[in-house]
Amino acid sequence: MKGEPMTRRELIRALGTAALSAFPAAAFTAGRRQPEKRQAAGPILRVALIPCSDYEPKSLLEAIRAGWRLTRPPDVNSKRVVIKPNIADFAANRPIHTHVRLVEALILHLRELGAREILLAEGPPQNRDSEWLFQQCGFEAMARHRSVPLIDLNYDNIRSIKNVNPRATLLRDLYLPETILSAEVLISVAKMKTHKLAGITLSLKNMFGIVPGIKYGWPKNTLHWNGIPQSICEINGTIKTHYSIVDGVVGMEGHGPIMGTAKKTGVIVMGDNALSVDATAARIMGIDPARVDYLAMAQRIKLGFLRRENIDVTGERIENVRTDYVLDSEFSFLRAPNG
Repeated sequence: MKGEPMTRRELIRALGTAALSAFPAAAFTAGRRQPEKRQAAGPILRVALIPCSDYEPKSLLEAIRAGWRLTRPPDVNSKRVVIKPNIADFAANRPIHTHVRLVEALILHLRELGAREILLAEGPPQNRDSEWLFQQCGFEAMARHRSVPLIDLNYDNIRSIKNVNPRATLLRDLYLPETILSAEVLISVAKMKTHKLAGITLSLKNMFGIVPGIKYGWPKNTLHWNGIPQSICEINGTIKTHYSIVDGVVGMEGHGPIMGTAKKTGVIVMGDNALSVDATAARIMGIDPARVDYLAMAQRIKLGFLRRENIDVTGERIENVRTDYVLDSEFSFLRAPNG
């Protein structure tokens, strides 16, 4: 007798569980990214929460400077820096993409620090007309004004590299853009959003945009067939993000990452470890990061920590900026116990 069909939530969780069992805990010890060494006592990863109530250029630049100062950022002096914003799609009445003024403030800050070259790079997963998206979101005009190249990663020159996970199947050979592979410093600037398939999307999920659509389709179909948690962890394990910033000035709740509604949160989250940044951002959203499949998997394979005792939160306190996000009913289980 046939059983009842699986719900979307059950399917996603089943895929996540299967991926966890297939992904060896020691997968990264021989890869490009070495696991963090846990100290005997005290936090080892630092994340800054910087209040920012609006997208005024002065406010954003001051926030970026403060967060950079309070964390352990990479040395960008004389380096080639690639900034990866989140530009999934555009709608005038929805905060789908990373705000262009936040990215502009980051560019100005990096120049103050002596970056040799700065590039903006994104491979939009939804709308295939990247030129239109870059125009509508304001990135084309800003990049021209600031003399920064704007690269469409969906059509960039690509090169094959080995997935750090020796048991990888669909992504065993990762075809990635030369712009990403040539970066000396890679910075993810994500949007704080809920996600209809992954629960939430922050720094780690933002890396889906580095995978070229010309090779993997739209909306990066192969990554979904491979399993979203598995793909997130394999990409982030193979390609190191040196610094992560989450735009939570105004985020998106509900049926994200495209069709949700605006959620003013008034905070920017910054740090050099994407998992810890995402875990902290999740807590701000009223979500228990340990219940998010791909975040739990990322900790298991040593991409960082999500437990509060391992994260030194500087700047503002989580409790002072917590703003519970509305979740799709299928992801209600992500709500933090005290929410």
